[in-house]
Amino acid sequence: MNEMPSHFRLSERRGMEPFAPQPTAAPQAQTEDYIDLREVLAACWRQAWIVALCVVVFAAAAIAYAMSLQPKFTSFATILLDQDRAALVELISEQQVEALRDGIVQSEVEILKSQELALRVVDDLGLTARPEVLNTSPSPVSVALGAVKSAAGGLIDALGGGGDTPTASAAEAADQTRSLRERLALKLRQNLVVQRIGRSYVLGLSVNAPSADLAQEIANGYVDGYLEFGRAGDAAALDTAVAWLRQRTDDLRTAASNAGRALEEYRVENGLVSVGTRLLSEQEVSELMSQLILAEAEASAARAVAAHGADAVAAGPEAALQNLPSLPSAGPDGAMEALRAEFLSLTRERSRVAERFGEAHSEVGAIDQRLSDLERLFFEEVKRRAAQAETTADVQTRRVAALRTGLDNATADATNDTGAQYELMQLQETADSYKTLYQSALTRLERTVSQLSLPIVAARVLTLPDQPTGASSPSKAKFAALGIALGGFLGGLIGLTREMTRSAIKTAADVKRVLGLPVLATMKRRLAWWRRPLAGAGRERARTNALRAMKVAVDAHAGRTGLRTVAFISARPGEERAQLAYDFAAMLASHGIACLYLDIAQEARRAATDVSLVELMHAPELPDFAHLTTGDLPLAILPGAPGGARDPGETAVFAGSDRMAEVIAALSEPAQYIVLDLPAASEGPGARAFAEYAQTAILVHRAGRAGDREVLAVATVPEWDEKVCGAVLVDR
Repeated sequence: MNEMPSHFRLSERRGMEPFAPQPTAAPQAQTEDYIDLREVLAACWRQAWIVALCVVVFAAAAIAYAMSLQPKFTSFATILLDQDRAALVELISEQQVEALRDGIVQSEVEILKSQELALRVVDDLGLTARPEVLNTSPSPVSVALGAVKSAAGGLIDALGGGGDTPTASAAEAADQTRSLRERLALKLRQNLVVQRIGRSYVLGLSVNAPSADLAQEIANGYVDGYLEFGRAGDAAALDTAVAWLRQRTDDLRTAASNAGRALEEYRVENGLVSVGTRLLSEQEVSELMSQLILAEAEASAARAVAAHGADAVAAGPEAALQNLPSLPSAGPDGAMEALRAEFLSLTRERSRVAERFGEAHSEVGAIDQRLSDLERLFFEEVKRRAAQAETTADVQTRRVAALRTGLDNATADATNDTGAQYELMQLQETADSYKTLYQSALTRLERTVSQLSLPIVAARVLTLPDQPTGASSPSKAKFAALGIALGGFLGGLIGLTREMTRSAIKTAADVKRVLGLPVLATMKRRLAWWRRPLAGAGRERARTNALRAMKVAVDAHAGRTGLRTVAFISARPGEERAQLAYDFAAMLASHGIACLYLDIAQEARRAATDVSLVELMHAPELPDFAHLTTGDLPLAILPGAPGGARDPGETAVFAGSDRMAEVIAALSEPAQYIVLDLPAASEGPGARAFAEYAQTAILVHRAGRAGDREVLAVATVPEWDEKVCGAVLVDR
């Protein structure tokens, strides 16, 4: 049990045991955040009616809007494109037909959507004489906008003072007809949908219209107009292509004949004899060039061998055996191979004999003499092969010089024919080009003439335009689904906002679950004076019972004997804490229990004496308990600060002083209870400053006033954690 400090309690006067401070409870560990599925489901259930209401309202509004729209009917047809149409493009393009297919299909789609084809359909169906068939009833939104625009136009005309409309002339009538025709074509394009079906050559065409017959009629008009448009375009393209190709073929034939004649005449005049496709001088220069390249390569190799032979001779007899295999020989030399084998055998024999009998042995000397003779023979062979390589290099060098001289002479001879040869090549290329172009143009002309003689079917209809059996739009199901989705989203958003802004502590179960405190009483807010007679005596009786329950909890927590100090705390001001603290003190006094009421918060002005707790801190003499009472009840009321100040912070400054404890102890001499009305936690540390003067505390919470985190922070601070005996929940 927490008790007041001994210097304040005056335990020797009360007959109680001296105060023994208890260890402060460790702050509660911060639990790890987690998602409580039960809380999530409970929140969803609380806001389900909002979502359901929004869904019903929006779905009904969407269906009502859909029913107000004029129904539209859709006629559908499919057209298959002919792949041979790509041949028309091939006439004037070198691209492959396969690369043009996707472009051709997309071009046909754009043709179906074009204004030119729409104008043709308007003329074929005679829609200018009956433009009203395409009129549709506007939507309610359009009607409202039209009314606003009409009112604005009428107001402008009235302010501007419009005159009489002049009679339209023939030119104006023609302009009006042309404008009407274009507007009808634009309306047809707006009601037309053309798309390629997959990666095929099939085009799907759908037309929307106010009636089923009109939709089928317009779809048939589009199909017939498209086929006729394609036939006319193909015929015009073929005629133009044939005329152009005939002229082009004649021109190319004449140019090819003239080019061939000029080539032969130039060749005869300049005496240019050719073998195959090249002149004799060109062939001679080419052969000499090839021989010179091979000779230079062989000469380079011979010079390299001669240089190596010279290096071998300079190395002396000692390196003759190592250099001998790298020098070329005229043919197989068996004698040298035998001498080399003998040299290797004697070398091994000398090592064996020297190891067995010593270097001074006569046999070793004989072997050394034989090895010296062999090295001399090897060196002579090296010098011979080096001389032979030098001779070969000289021969190859002279051969290269001779070939170079011959090439220079042949080049000089061919240079004299350079101008004539270049001119001949130009004439030959011109003649070949004209001949190729002539053959290509002749082939295209034959193909085009064959196509012109046969009718070209650009496309054919796979599915004739059908007559709709029902309206395609508006789809009430889609509007209803859209309304349900929009209503569900908006309802969920509203519910989420409500759930995030609501206070989690609203019921007694919430107090027990969040704060872990017992609920001493659940009370209604104090009614205004003009509503109290209507509430009856039952409300006052319930309030009295709640105050008694608080006293029982305080007595159980503080003990049965001695001075009891109880503090009323809250998270925010205006939570009925001040009224409950005063009513609690008044209830005690009404039963003859002396009570000192310290109004530290001073939220409501109480009938009190002209002194305050702050003023008594410096007073030489303290008033007695009876001086602070009002009326006949043993209730002493003492505000924290002077009446004009009403500043809880001024009182909190002196809370920790010994003088404050002495003043309160002196004033509470005859009292059995001290009731502390402390400021709200949101107003600063005033409540925590007076925590040491309280044995027990009652937390007052008004549902919806403060959030659950604020209330939990007040109840779990170390100063109040073990002193709070319960909570009082005030309903809205």
